[in-house]
Amino acid sequence: MNRSILLSGLRWFIGIAGPCTLGSCMTEGSSSRDEAGGLPHGFIRRGDTILYHTVVLDSVDTASFQVLDGSFCKDKQRVFYFDSYRESRDYFLTKKHLVQELVGADASTFEVLGYEYAKDSAQAWYQTVPFRVADLRSLQALDVHFVKDDVQAYLDRKPIRGSHGRSFALIDHSYARDSTHYYYIQGSGDDRAITPIPCDVSSVQIIDLTYAKDKDQVYYRGGKLSGAVPSSFVVLGSSYAKDAQSVYFREQRIAGADPASFVLFSENDHSGGETYYARDKERIYVNAEPCVGVDKGTFRILDEKYTADRNGVYYRMKRMPEADLSTFKVYPHYLGDADAEDKAHKYGDGKVVE
Repeated sequence: MNRSILLSGLRWFIGIAGPCTLGSCMTEGSSSRDEAGGLPHGFIRRGDTILYHTVVLDSVDTASFQVLDGSFCKDKQRVFYFDSYRESRDYFLTKKHLVQELVGADASTFEVLGYEYAKDSAQAWYQTVPFRVADLRSLQALDVHFVKDDVQAYLDRKPIRGSHGRSFALIDHSYARDSTHYYYIQGSGDDRAITPIPCDVSSVQIIDLTYAKDKDQVYYRGGKLSGAVPSSFVVLGSSYAKDAQSVYFREQRIAGADPASFVLFSENDHSGGETYYARDKERIYVNAEPCVGVDKGTFRILDEKYTADRNGVYYRMKRMPEADLSTFKVYPHYLGDADAEDKAHKYGDGKVVE
């Protein structure tokens, strides 16, 4: 083929593809080779330089550098914690990257444990912060909040008093146990607490995330549910439970409720968790409170906040005198300031807004 034709074709290809396309192809290929060479999680090796995405790691020994897991990396002398995150002010626009040295960490003995925990020959680490444990050799991470060694267990790096570390185990997000105790875990995120349940360990049964029982006692969130009978105790759902004698809403006994006829409304399945409805042969209940003056035979639930009977419409069980029962309807979502309407008005949270 004529050389001038080849050159012309090459110029045409470069003009269409552009230097950025060629450059991006080269970068992508280089990145793929780097990751295939053992640098995952956004790290790139370029000659004598190590990058974490766009962050250059200063004075790193590239020959000995290695990524240990999704949180830690090291070379022969130093250990680093790394993370990618977004800030709320520009959450959808910019992803930021952090690499921070663990000051005082011993690279030669550094060992990752998972959940952003690690240890070396001298101390335990969470992210970039060292903390003390009773037996460093046996330390292991259970999740982001709990670790243990052969001596005791720890919640957010603080010892759980009286715990037996070797036998300590998480059951679920609400319960843990060791050889001598069951524990209830309360709170979420960094606001967590763990307390021993004063139960008979040999007979305890965990019923759900809030209720448990043993041969003598029923427990709600780790505390004794006063008066409850474990042999007949059952959880109904929607925060209700009962035994042969009483009905309970969470930890509260519902005065006067009849356990034999007590049933829940199916509409509770659509509740957001704030309001639940139930009934027995005599009354309608909202959470633990009986509804005074409501006609039980015609009572119906419109949504979690609005109800009705033959006498009218109610917002959180308070009658709305302005509402027209025959035309009242609830919106599936707020429309402006309104969440319901009838032929004469629009309503928001039970009040006339238009």
